[in-house]
Amino acid sequence: MKTSNQHYLVEVSVRGAMGRLPLGLMNVRQALELPDVPSLDYSHPNPARAAEGVILTRQELQGLACVR
Repeated sequence: MKTSNQHYLVEVSVRGAMGRLPLGLMNVRQALELPDVPSLDYSHPNPARAAEGVILTRQELQGLACVR
């Protein structure tokens, strides 16, 4: 059975002069539909890893969003 990680929630934030500013929660598919902006960061879609503060780049998020 194939599953997709695209329904998992991530927090999207933008890096700036004053640190990271959270933009909001969205599912992985919605996050990847945002413009490709280098200053955007994404929390890990696995809740345990997100709680540890693991931040992903867009490329890393795309890799995790693949069908397994």
